[in-house]
Amino acid sequence: MSVTNSMPWPIHIVTMFESIPAGGLAGATDKAVLYGPINMLLVHLFPLTDLYIVSPQWKKPPEGFSIDFTTVFVVQKAQHPVFFLEVKPAGSFSSRSAQAATDDQMRNRFDELIDDLTIPTLHGISALSPHLSFYTYSKEENNVLPPLILQDTNQVNDHAPAARWAMELMSDDGVQRLTAAVNHVKQMVVDHLQQA
Repeated sequence: MSVTNSMPWPIHIVTMFESIPAGGLAGATDKAVLYGPINMLLVHLFPLTDLYIVSPQWKKPPEGFSIDFTTVFVVQKAQHPVFFLEVKPAGSFSSRSAQAATDDQMRNRFDELIDDLTIPTLHGISALSPHLSFYTYSKEENNVLPPLILQDTNQVNDHAPAARWAMELMSDDGVQRLTAAVNHVKQMVVDHLQQA
């Protein structure tokens, strides 16, 4: 049931990411070129044969925000969210304001998904192309980690530091961290189904 691969991704996944035009994964400026490889990776991690559904969703920003439709891949089991991954192109990584907007969008995504949550923890990942930031929502504690850094009203502060996106998708550490999150989700799904 768990994903045993803690080494680099299988060759078919690596090939899909290497085939991204215009600079590959790290150089992608159009998030649309990331959709196929990301979808393939998620279907590898959450197989259809285990009755997981990977649903890409396009989310319009809240009113008053600039037009920046966000693509979120929501993984569901029995019509309940168990995991999600939000995708943006690499250019978002170099801008503090884009990182702050991405952090806000991730927190909003949890707000949208937790009403249908049946497992104790919801994992969400923000992918600024190859750069990953790992988020979790705890049902018991009713909080999202990493903690929100409030904007200082008197000083300019970095309320979504780039260090949050330090993990690289194609690195050994990235593979291990993502695999660990997926295995945690799968164990929660098994525990939930056994209790039901």
